[in-house]
Parts: sequence; structure tokens; C-alpha cells
Amino acid sequence: MNKLQLIRGVFLLALIFFNHSCNKIEPTKKKENKSITQVESKIDSLFKITVDKNQIPGAVALIKHKGKIIFHRAYGHRNKELGQEQDTMDIFRLASMTKGLTAAAILQLNEKGLLDLDDDIAKYLPEFKDLIILDSVHQDSSFSGHQTNSHITVRQLLTHSSGIGYGFQNDQYNKLVLHQDVSEGFCQDNRTSRQNTRKIASLPLMQEPGKSFIYSLSYDVLGTLIEVVSGMRYDYYIKENLLEPLHMQNSYFIIPKESREMLVQVYEPSEDGKKLLPASYSDIEYPLMESRQFYSGGADLCGTAEDYTHFIQMIMDGGIYKNTRVLSENSVKMMLSKQTEFDDGDSDQGFSTWVTNSKGAENGFMSKGSFGFGGFFDTYGWADPHLNMNAILLLQMYPNNQVDIHGKYQKLVYELIHQLK
Repeated sequence: MNKLQLIRGVFLLALIFFNHSCNKIEPTKKKENKSITQVESKIDSLFKITVDKNQIPGAVALIKHKGKIIFHRAYGHRNKELGQEQDTMDIFRLASMTKGLTAAAILQLNEKGLLDLDDDIAKYLPEFKDLIILDSVHQDSSFSGHQTNSHITVRQLLTHSSGIGYGFQNDQYNKLVLHQDVSEGFCQDNRTSRQNTRKIASLPLMQEPGKSFIYSLSYDVLGTLIEVVSGMRYDYYIKENLLEPLHMQNSYFIIPKESREMLVQVYEPSEDGKKLLPASYSDIEYPLMESRQFYSGGADLCGTAEDYTHFIQMIMDGGIYKNTRVLSENSVKMMLSKQTEFDDGDSDQGFSTWVTNSKGAENGFMSKGSFGFGGFFDTYGWADPHLNMNAILLLQMYPNNQVDIHGKYQKLVYELIHQLK
């Protein structure tokens, strides 16, 4: 598998899981505490074996049922070199799981009438007024292209159908990303969100807006849109309007000094696959850089497993968390409804998430209406509203694990939930 395939696989982790094809696990007729304990032991064994074999460095796993935590355990190490064991309160780089909160923020602003989802984004970000579609890239990193027939809407940004791309998806496009010094998240310099968005706007589009799905920097543009419309810097808006009402008090864009020892080291397998080494991927220090002004709407949030389940639980509960309304019911319905005309197979594209459809429910574990969020450094969380459960599994690996740990964990989660029915 080449590097491009690896990166695409991680960024589209949620879609991979929704297309995971296995037989359904039928609930047993007899529900006994002994059976539940046996499943918990299977989960423990799964992680113990993979840690002992140096297939993963460590992990935090959490399962909620009917709004209550029924399983929350840590395995392996936060930092192997320092001998620090993994803790359930460890902080992970959530990467693209940030996109879920960005989508929620946009929907909040839509509820307030401060923007419309079908607005041309040039109304707020005029740098996107004149759009060019890429034809070819020249040797000197200049390019030729042609005018679009339409504009980019807020909805298209939310559904990755804007025509904007990520550099890793196309070698020619990546030349332009590098030439224009566009940050694709995990930024470690002093640029602002608007400065980076202007760089994105200077790039040609990869296709006509609305034509098809291309995973992209659209959510970084949405982060800037939040700043322009709300008058608040992106990280401040997310903290005040989502992290605080959701009691996500251990989630950060910049981790405070007193909590930095809880940030998990990122690992990669050695060439022979027999051990794990600190990741050679360079862009992992961003949660510690206090001077940053740009916070990626698609990539920069860090947090704990329990914190992120608060966000998932809020969506499951129709926009309410602990008697506080965070999103309207209508916004949640939009977030979890098919938002494009594309045929996406086992799942439908909502806003920042993929939602299991009838075909997906027949082919896999998840019930119709299940949804999830995945991230670049091997993190994933999902909810199955039909079973009134949600779960999360956080690792810190790049490239991501090669033993399908998420799929194996998911299978055991459903086995446990069925024992509780």
C-alpha cells in the first residue's frame, strides 16, 4: 500500500467502517452478567495481545449504553520510551474528528440566521468570487485552467463537494498546495485562518462545485467562515458554543501546560514490523504551540475519549446535552440526513459524517441511522441510535494500525450491547 492510499484510508476512516462487511451478531436469548463479563474479557484480551505484539502502542476504549458509560479502559502506553502507561484521561490528537464540531458550529450560525447553507461563500469570503478549475500544472508550478459555471455554497463545503481538494489526493494539485504554502492542518507557524484561506482560494478547483465528493480542505474554509460570521476566532467560538455546553473540559486546541503530560505520543511500526517507534511524521507538535493563530476547522482539536462521547451523545439526543440545547432538532436531522445526490453505497453523506442506510444495515453491524467520525492519527467514534449506544476507540498511530483493531473492537462492542438488550 502506498503513502497516498494510507493517508486516504485514515482520513476516510468513518466511511471504511460503514462499509465494513460482516455478518450481523444476533442477540443471545439469555442475558447473564457472566456473559457480559466474558465479552469484556474478550475486549481486554484483544488489546492485551495487540499491545504485547507491538501492533499498537496503547489505546483508550469507551462504550456508552442508554447514556451511561458501561466500559472505559486504557491499555498499553501513552509513552513507551518514558514507561508511561495509558490512562483513560489521556489526551489524543483527534484530527478530522474536529470536523463534526465545525459542522455543528455552522448549523448553529444557520439557526441564528447569520448565514444560509445555500449561500455563495463569496458573500462572506470574496476571495472565492472568481473560481478556476484546474486543467494542467506547469513545470514552474504555475497552472492553466478554465472558469467554473457555478459558485461554491456553504452546503457544498459541508459535504466535501466544493471542488477544493487535499494535496495528498493528487500529485499535480499537491505541487500547487506546496507552491502556495497552504497549510492542510496541524499548522506550526503564525499565520491566521484568513491568511491560509486566501491561499486555498488562490488554488484552482479540482472539479466543478457540486459535481462529486472530494475529501478536502473545505472544513478549513468553514473554520474561517465561522470567524467572519461570528466575529470570534474559530477556537474561541468552538470553546464557548460547543466545548463548554457539552462539558468537554478536557478538550483543547492548545493543551495547557498542566495537562501536557497527558498528550499521547504518536507511533509508527518499524520497517521489520516487530516494534513501534516514535512517529517520523513531523507535524505533531501543534497542540503545544501557544503562539498559533490559525486553528484548523478540519483537524486541530485534541481531547479525551469521554469528552468526545459527549458530542456524539448530544447528536443522538436530538441536540440536547444535560438539559442544555446545543443544536436544534432540525439541525441534527440535517446533519444525519443524505445531503447529496451521489450514490455512496452502504452509507449516505450527511454533514461531516456518514450515515448507515438500509443497504449498510443489511451488510454490517450497524443499524440504519448509525453515524461516526474518524481521524488521521487512528481515532474513531460512532453511535447506533437504534441500540441507544455509542462507542469510541482512540489510538495515536501514523500510519494507522494494520490489524483492523477498530473492526475487531466494533464487533465486540455489538456483542456486548446485545447481551444487555
